[in-house]
Amino acid sequence: MAAKSDHPVLAALSLTFSVGWSWAAYAFLVGCLCRTKTLSALLASVGLATGVTVYYVFKALSPAVLPGATDVTVVSIAPGILFWSVAALVLGAPMGLAGHFARRPDLLALPFRLAVPAIAYYEATMRFEVETDPGDTVGIVTWTVVRIASAAVALALVGRAGWSLLRPSRGSSRT
Repeated sequence: MAAKSDHPVLAALSLTFSVGWSWAAYAFLVGCLCRTKTLSALLASVGLATGVTVYYVFKALSPAVLPGATDVTVVSIAPGILFWSVAALVLGAPMGLAGHFARRPDLLALPFRLAVPAIAYYEATMRFEVETDPGDTVGIVTWTVVRIASAAVALALVGRAGWSLLRPSRGSSRT
């Protein structure tokens, strides 16, 4: 529904939720919230596959008229659901596991914690370079904000990990 709005904030929201990194962030969050590795992988994959199905069903029920077109073109949703559901099942498990391993209290969790900001930065950069026209203010602002925010989050995570190395552990006493 946000894609059908002329409001720039809703258009940016539509761009953000229709790209891969936001789906990866969902699977990562599911993994963070699960107590076991198996549950993290399973629920992330199944949740993504369910989300793909719901996404395409809503897209079919409320099709958008493409710019320059006068009629809505009916397109079969089956290929999209099939392809992205398989992708969700295959890629959801590693992202769910990354979320699960990011819960570790030690420095080994840092690479897992950096997964979503790295994916977001990379994807936003590719979309900025390939999909954004010079006159597309919403796209330019959206991808720039995503890149800046993902870099800031990554720097904060690295800084936090560095700070945890510098401070003494809670169990030790200073002499």
